Amino acid sequence: MKYAGVEQLPYEEQQKNIKIAESRGNFNCEIQEPDWRLMQRVDENFQYKRKGFLNALATIAIRSSFFALAKIGCWFLIGSGFRGRKNLRGVKNAVFVCNHVHNLDNEMARWMCWGHKLYIVVAEFNNMNTFLGSVMRAGGIFPLSGNFSAMKKFTAAVNEVLHTRRGSVLFFPEKSMWPYYEQPRPFMDGAFHAAALNNVPVVPLFIVWHEPRGLDKLFFKRKRAEMRALKPIYPKAELSRKENIAYLRDEAFKEQCECYKEYYGREPDTKNAKFTLEEIFQKGYEAYLASGNKSE
Repeated sequence: MKYAGVEQLPYEEQQKNIKIAESRGNFNCEIQEPDWRLMQRVDENFQYKRKGFLNALATIAIRSSFFALAKIGCWFLIGSGFRGRKNLRGVKNAVFVCNHVHNLDNEMARWMCWGHKLYIVVAEFNNMNTFLGSVMRAGGIFPLSGNFSAMKKFTAAVNEVLHTRRGSVLFFPEKSMWPYYEQPRPFMDGAFHAAALNNVPVVPLFIVWHEPRGLDKLFFKRKRAEMRALKPIYPKAELSRKENIAYLRDEAFKEQCECYKEYYGREPDTKNAKFTLEEIFQKGYEAYLASGNKSE
């Protein structure tokens, strides 16, 4: 099976790799290597905020299409349960953070964050040199980069969004996508740095899973998703930026853990979890380039 042009590992193999990562205490690694041939490098020339009249029209059309298809598409492919939208009342600009557990969890977030002009932070390998990549860029992805100049532009674009009317940014602070994983995983600081720098709240989103029920039993065998919007967390005026980053990160993680405990009826096993950049799969993009297989 392919998703976004990338051949997906069988479900059983994905889950096996997750177990390997857990056993190593590595809760943030990729459990499937991307197809590096599809990645378009993000450099200092990348346009995070697309300029020009035609680009603006394309962005409006694609965003509208994404939103129109989000709920229907999610029902077919992941689940369509949404709870907690009342927690978004009065929230204008915000940094949303979500556990990363499905290729389409970003589409669930688009529906949940209806009314917000949402931009989505993605890994650089999701910036693809394909038609789909063009569609995703027009739809508002903000790819990360290893290029220092590009990341300065990334930061400036995030800051600009968080100071425009109802502009918001979605981060997946766990870094990697672990399909159908239930527990919260440790967070990177980037999302919380953006919130502290721009003095906007962090709104945790958390996806929980349940067995198919009702009519879903007729169509689906795998677990179904329900997204929950949790209470917004506001930076504290009396704290320094560094202190606010830690406060927002820890409170958002705590809210996700509380949601997990309330829903599943058990404590999350996070006592030994810590953020790490160590990868199970070591090949990486530079090794791919060195292999001489760029034209494959």
